[in-house]
Amino acid sequence: GLLKQNSVSNDAIQYLEKPVSYENKKTTSVKVFQVLGNAALAREASDKIGDDVMYIGNTVLVLGKDFYSDQIVTVKNPQRIGTYSYTNNGGMPMTVPVIDGEIK
Repeated sequence: GLLKQNSVSNDAIQYLEKPVSYENKKTTSVKVFQVLGNAALAREASDKIGDDVMYIGNTVLVLGKDFYSDQIVTVKNPQRIGTYSYTNNGGMPMTVPVIDGEIK
């Protein structure tokens, strides 16, 4: 679902005191579906069908600039630095991990 606001308000992010490894992954690949100014909501790669990667995994918030819709972003050494809460267009409250790392 898409969001009504077009930027992330800082009070929507709950930061952890200390970043933790994101699911012990060395790298993760995500596909942007909603750009929010200085961040983007993206869906994580889940599995492959033939040569096509399916981006139907977890929704995450990736921090950074200059994202665009449907961009594929690879995050090396992803760290979970907090959670982001929002309401999707269906009116469902969502809370997703905030991911930071080396973005390629």
